Amino acid sequence: MMWGKIALAMSAFAANSIFCRLALTQQMIDPYSFSLIRMLSGALVLALLLRSTQQLKPNRLHWKGGVYLTGYILAFSVAYVRLDAGLGALLLFGTVQISMALYALYIGEKMTWAKAFGLLLAFSGILILFLPASHAPPVFYVLMMVIAGLSWAAYSVLGMSSTSPVLMTYQNFLWAIPICLLLSVGHFDQVKLHGLGVVFAVISGTLTSALAYVLWYKVLKKLDSLTASTVQLSVPCLALLAGVLLLHEPFGLKMLLASMMVLSGILLLIFAAQRLKHTDHSSPI
Repeated sequence: MMWGKIALAMSAFAANSIFCRLALTQQMIDPYSFSLIRMLSGALVLALLLRSTQQLKPNRLHWKGGVYLTGYILAFSVAYVRLDAGLGALLLFGTVQISMALYALYIGEKMTWAKAFGLLLAFSGILILFLPASHAPPVFYVLMMVIAGLSWAAYSVLGMSSTSPVLMTYQNFLWAIPICLLLSVGHFDQVKLHGLGVVFAVISGTLTSALAYVLWYKVLKKLDSLTASTVQLSVPCLALLAGVLLLHEPFGLKMLLASMMVLSGILLLIFAAQRLKHTDHSSPI
């Protein structure tokens, strides 16, 4: 059951990349409007899921989640204005992987040889798939994607302590809206709003963001930090495969090999984590 939830969440995250690329690269919408509509529509659909009107009020305890969510969504959108899909995905999930792995070591999670090999195999697959870059990207947009990765890593770590995924995700979105508006000041002259771009932003906000984040928060409670970060390395592969099928992007042997390495590394890491958990439970006290 957990495997299916993980696969669904990762597929939704990959779909976000597709929607964002379609909307921004074809100039259907500007990144600030895309981010804000994504947050507004996400907050609305989550509000409909909450049973009590009392829960709809902002809670000061969740302002950090709003900051992390804004950092991810806004920086992600701005970066994809100029970065190509492959390099952007490498920067994003490479940053997530490294930062969450360092956090796992910091809090004292066990690093076994199987975990280390799974991590190395998955990350090597990402490197094979996306390097070398075809051109040197602008430093500003590289920095934006790194900020997006750090923000998403922090958002994922925060979700590991969630007791009510729907409520916590709603509060995160609620706090993200005014923060995003504040950061968008000075960019209102760049507003572009075309029908299809708005549709992509709404779908991204409701289905592949808000509902997917609730699912991700539920899954996170059963994963350690290292496994959670490595699982997300599947997203660039899924996004590229979707690009091949939907956007007619080229597919080659390198992509196939790299995707197999990433998925194999993920399976090894999850297996190692479950085996370690089973060993700890079966050990005498």
